[in-house]
Amino acid sequence: MAPTHTIGFVWPGPAVPGDAEEVSRFVPEGVEWHIAGTPREYDADAPPAITRERLFGMAENPNIETTAATLPALGVEAIGYGCTSASYVRGVGGDIDICERITGMTSLPSTTTSTMAVESLRLLGVSRVTVLSPHVDELNERLREFLEGHGLEVVHLRGLNKLRDIEDIPQEEIYELVVHLVDRPEADGIFISCTGMRTSDILSRLEEATGKPVVSAMQATIWGTLRLAGAPAELPGIGSLFRLAVPALA
Repeated sequence: MAPTHTIGFVWPGPAVPGDAEEVSRFVPEGVEWHIAGTPREYDADAPPAITRERLFGMAENPNIETTAATLPALGVEAIGYGCTSASYVRGVGGDIDICERITGMTSLPSTTTSTMAVESLRLLGVSRVTVLSPHVDELNERLREFLEGHGLEVVHLRGLNKLRDIEDIPQEEIYELVVHLVDRPEADGIFISCTGMRTSDILSRLEEATGKPVVSAMQATIWGTLRLAGAPAELPGIGSLFRLAVPALA
């Protein structure tokens, strides 16, 4: 089957094992996708800690837009920057700066994980959100400020204080954390931050267990990029976000 749409993603560094499988779970049949990773600026055997300082450098590095410039030749119609923390760390507007740089370089519509996390939560009717983040407190507070700067009330934020290897957290562990330590009765939605957090197998189960919409970083990034491309963005079994019938953004 020839693809009817093509989307692209800029990754914060080369994709790690499991990224492609996770992305594919959120992409409907008939849509082709490509990941372009920014250059690795460290020893592959010794990745640096995920800190505020490192993320500021990532967010402001022009390798984001120069990496995005490789995607138009592949026929992509829209680009998503797939990193929550680098797109929220500079506060409200930092995500839009990344979008503008990518679009300025490629002439294609673009979005970021943080941009679409907020948009997704709003479209699902969430105003009071509880959050699971794998990161350290200095980043979690930046995430809280970003969400609250967009009018969302963060009623609880659980941080795991991990500095690396986030993609190794088992999905069942994430499920248990959300159900038993993250969810709150006063919240009307849940956000799982970081595209390194694998969630494709548990989103629908989490919604059944909590009775609330659950948005994850990877899910929101891909859903928003699909919408920008005017591609189908409805799939069963991966959360209520992918059941929303809303107009394309493009």
